[in-house]
Amino acid sequence: MELHPGDSLLMCTDGLIERPGDDPDSGMRDFMSAVRKGPTDVEELADLLCDLVGDVGGGDDMALLVLRRRGSPGPRGSGPLRQHLTPGDADGPAMARHLIRAAATAWGAPDRADEIELAADELVTNALVHTDGGGVVSLRLTPDGRIRVEVEDTSSALPRRREAGDWAVSGRGLLLVDRLADEWGVEPRGGGKCVWCEFHVRPAGPADGL
Repeated sequence: MELHPGDSLLMCTDGLIERPGDDPDSGMRDFMSAVRKGPTDVEELADLLCDLVGDVGGGDDMALLVLRRRGSPGPRGSGPLRQHLTPGDADGPAMARHLIRAAATAWGAPDRADEIELAADELVTNALVHTDGGGVVSLRLTPDGRIRVEVEDTSSALPRRREAGDWAVSGRGLLLVDRLADEWGVEPRGGGKCVWCEFHVRPAGPADGL
C-alpha cells in the first residue's frame, strides 16, 4: 500500500476497539467515525482515539499508530497492492482474486470487476503453471484512471497467444486477456518477465485511495 500526500494510516490493537459484552463491530464503527470527524493533527487525533475507550475498555493492552504523509493532496493513482504467489499454495490465488475485486470496486470500477478479476486470474494461473518459482501479482490505479495488473515471475520464456481447439483444456488464457483488457503486454525484467494488462476505468481524482 502506498501513502500519497495527505493520506493517513492508522493501526491499532483490538484493545482499542473491543467493548465487553458489546457487538465486536460497534467499537470499530465508533473508531472510524471518530477518525473521519477528528482533528487533522496526528497527535490530537491519537489522543482523541485513546480517550474514546475511556472506562468502558476491557482492560486489554492498547497500542495505536497514526501516520500521515505530509504534502498537499493532488491528482494521483492508488496502490500498488502486491500479493506473492507460491507454487502449491491453494489459498494464494483466491486471496489475490479477493484483493483485486475489492480494489477494483473501491477504485470506482465495480462494473468491470469481473473482467479485471478474470484477466488477472488467467495471468496468475499462467505464472503458477508454467514457472517453477511462483511470482508476484500487483495492482494499481494510475493517475490517468487505468487499473493496471502486473504478474512477475522468474521465467524468461515469453508467453504467446495461440489458438486452442474446441476440446483443448488449455491455451485460452491470453485469448481471454486480449478480449477482456483494453491493453496488455510483456516486459522482460532481469532473469524473468512481467505480463501486464490494463483497463481504462475513469479519470482519477484527489479523493481516490484504498
